[in-house]
Amino acid sequence: MTTLMVMSPFVISTRLTQFWASAASPQAKDRAEVAQMVSEKMQAVGESVVAMNLAAVEAMTKATLAAATGAYLDTNHGDAIFSAGLKPYSQRVRANRKRLSR
Repeated sequence: MTTLMVMSPFVISTRLTQFWASAASPQAKDRAEVAQMVSEKMQAVGESVVAMNLAAVEAMTKATLAAATGAYLDTNHGDAIFSAGLKPYSQRVRANRKRLSR
């Protein structure tokens, strides 16, 4: 969450500045940036959904085993599911910040 909060404004402002500067006559690199932006968001959504589903299945499995064996659950599964869902976005934001800061 911190990665997204700290790095996202840089990535957004850099891209908006590039888009604004090239609005009159966009070049191939500008079109490529837009295409990359859209495709990476779609990939991140898919990865996020899969990661959250896997984390939810893991949480349900642990809860079922704990109930069957009488074990105590000391894990907040909601946080684990939420973190799994944010990871693909955080990875892309870090990569974009590194790429756009060059």
